[in-house]
Amino acid sequence: MKQKHNKTLPCSGREIPNEHPFPQLTLFLREVGLNSEQTERAYRAGLRAFADWLQTHGTHHDLEDAWPLSPAPLQTADVLAFRSWLLANRAQSTSTTYTAAVLNYLHFLDGIDQLPEGIQLGKLAQQRKRRRVERNQAASVVDLDEARQKMPQVVDYYNSMPLPPHNDAYNRRLSLLRNRALVNLLYSTAARLSEILALNRTQVRNGRSQTATIIGKGQRPRTLHIMPYAQSTMQAYLRERSDSNPALFVSHSRNARGARLTQSGAHNVVKKAVKSLRLDPSLSAHDFRHYRATQLLRDGMPLEVVQELLGHADVSTTRSTYAPVLGVQLVREWLDNVDIAPETAVQNKSGS
Repeated sequence: MKQKHNKTLPCSGREIPNEHPFPQLTLFLREVGLNSEQTERAYRAGLRAFADWLQTHGTHHDLEDAWPLSPAPLQTADVLAFRSWLLANRAQSTSTTYTAAVLNYLHFLDGIDQLPEGIQLGKLAQQRKRRRVERNQAASVVDLDEARQKMPQVVDYYNSMPLPPHNDAYNRRLSLLRNRALVNLLYSTAARLSEILALNRTQVRNGRSQTATIIGKGQRPRTLHIMPYAQSTMQAYLRERSDSNPALFVSHSRNARGARLTQSGAHNVVKKAVKSLRLDPSLSAHDFRHYRATQLLRDGMPLEVVQELLGHADVSTTRSTYAPVLGVQLVREWLDNVDIAPETAVQNKSGS
């Protein structure tokens, strides 16, 4: 008889609980597993180790807390301290993989607007040592920006999808109308996904309003701007709604019974298009916001206006987020216009 191996957690020595260590891991690990089952297993182990470390060495959780642990109290310092513990107690390859698991999970939370307030992804990126051959920071910035330039295709994907002539038991027609309205509104407003999903029908006057006043991040009131293409898709969707739910977007699955659309549900709407179009798999609903910011800045919208559109409390946040992308583009445009090849420079010199 083969002896069963008793797996335990690395810090506390406890047996591994049956539950996931953090919320939303089913969706996150499923996305990771699309590329590699081995990566999925390694990331699961890394996040278990991180949760166990938090309960053993951290300040926000203790061993009495049941899994899944809330990520809300996490701070940037927690992630950096966990990485230091890994480097001191685990092999380099394990440290790299487990750190990647935590960082990618945090980026996933950012994509569904659930990133803890105390986490600074930029600072973590600066602290993390990456050994990439023939790569540099500018190349990474440009690559990410290039991937986001495909976000309008997500809107076109749903706008171009044939609309069933009648609704059916699976609400396919109603779901497509909702998905069209959702991606068009995300594109139009450059709002956070959580802000869009919190909207009620009255706030947009059943799709007729050009603006919607919301309470955004940090409890700051701000105005969302709704362009005509988003208005028309909302109106088409709401005309066919027969429920009494005040929410602007609701779930139309047979088991949801008209409940407000969840973040994971909306996230899946965007991910379905990303996968079907074979776009960069890291793209999510949050990338509409990044795409629109860079697109509007490139087209000449003043930085302060983009700040107001995005709802940033300080213009420095807008500048620090998007300056690297725009800086790369600006330098390249100048070089394309005034650069002189070496052979041309030699000819100019000899002819002078």
